[in-house]
Amino acid sequence: MKFNNQTIKFFKLSFLIIFFAIPFSVLIAQESLETDFSNAVDGEEKRKTWGTEEHKQSLIDEMSSANVSLFVDEHLVEIKEPSRIFYKFEKFSTLEDSFIGNVVLNIVKIDDVQNKYITFRYLKGRNKVRFPPQIGAKGNPVFMLFFERDSRDMQRLTGGNALFFRSRIRHAIAAAETKTVEIMFNKNLISAKEISFTPFESTKLRNRVTRYKNKKFKVILSEKIPGHIFKIETYTKDSANENDIVKETLTYQGIKTNKELRELYKRKKESEL
Repeated sequence: MKFNNQTIKFFKLSFLIIFFAIPFSVLIAQESLETDFSNAVDGEEKRKTWGTEEHKQSLIDEMSSANVSLFVDEHLVEIKEPSRIFYKFEKFSTLEDSFIGNVVLNIVKIDDVQNKYITFRYLKGRNKVRFPPQIGAKGNPVFMLFFERDSRDMQRLTGGNALFFRSRIRHAIAAAETKTVEIMFNKNLISAKEISFTPFESTKLRNRVTRYKNKKFKVILSEKIPGHIFKIETYTKDSANENDIVKETLTYQGIKTNKELRELYKRKKESEL
């Protein structure tokens, strides 16, 4: 995918940022009833740094369509008022407990220049992951949250390094291309883009990390979906142990404005009287 000189200059300015300046440990934050945005993460800087590595220049010169779809496209631009986007998280595992949970991206407010102030609720109980708020995000950060949680989970299960897993995912996205597909949404077929990659297939792996040799990632996006992210999926089957299977899926469920949610809550309370 070639870009004109003006576009390349834009990417040169945008992507020359220290790689992954915000480590995952900074992402562990305490929730409160009233979110303090004074230490919020810059949403667009976070997205740019997730999409770059030592191959910044080659990505600038010829970016993969997957990189453009995830790290350049403005997924949230059409959301004009405070809203919540809802996702269902499903985990199936033959070696651990399977579970179903919820992920919520909460656009708390939108200022006069359309900067979005975002908080997250990512699962509950022992599966809960806490992420700090973001300001100014134009892209949907939910796919980065999914990958970051997944990297830490792989670290937990193998004793490997989460930085290694995240780095391989980034490299794989940088080399991936999108393909056009159709998906069923609200009983209608709609056009979408699918990104598939196997980040550890050509990587030298040691010990228990080899269970991820064939691990496949899939992201499906559509402009018809608020926030564009329709589904994220990983599938692992250990070639050395056929009983070791893990599948995790994050699927879009819907969007409600904060105004609609207040009305629903009001009607619920009235019905209980």
